[in-house]
Amino acid sequence: MNKILITGGTGRLGKELQKHLAGHYVGTEDFDFTGKIPEAEYDLIVHAGAYTDVRRAEHEDKEKCFMVNVYGTFNLISHYKNTPFIYVSSESAKYPFSVYALSKKLAEEIVEAHPRHLILRTLFKPNPFPFPMAYIDQYTQGDYVDVIAELLAKRVKEWDRKTSSLEYLGTGRKTMFELAKRTRPDVVPNNVDDYVKEAGVYIPKDYL
Repeated sequence: MNKILITGGTGRLGKELQKHLAGHYVGTEDFDFTGKIPEAEYDLIVHAGAYTDVRRAEHEDKEKCFMVNVYGTFNLISHYKNTPFIYVSSESAKYPFSVYALSKKLAEEIVEAHPRHLILRTLFKPNPFPFPMAYIDQYTQGDYVDVIAELLAKRVKEWDRKTSSLEYLGTGRKTMFELAKRTRPDVVPNNVDDYVKEAGVYIPKDYL
């Protein structure tokens, strides 16, 4: 029987993933992957744990974001250098012009040094869409977290654990507004530039 370690097990994606994939799920409260890694052997690592507060990362939590996303990934890779490794990255890593996006891109580069790795760039939102507005000029392959979790579980099971690659995990190109409309018909359209001006955080108009 395969023994799989899944970090980020108490997060939004981790909770949904548990419905589709058996494994040892750990959260930050019982597994600090920036510190000493517990001595245990696994057949596969699925690293979905991350610092994800984009706005706080840009303004007040830069060091924490890099510590968790970059050093934490390095720490896991160093410890499990002989174990097949799946890294759940972000679509934003393609354009690393914010602290969060850069931390995910750097983590990808660390994972690329592992001899047997799979990097999955994705994006997921709570279901239903939780915000009153959504971008009409931002494109993604992402979807709702329940959809992405099922796709992730399928990809984990299919991977041969020998080849290395970087892939996008999603359901096809769409605007964020189109995605939001599926579960929130009253969502109001807005523009990326408006958010950038208000929040002072760069986000791309096209993640693909």
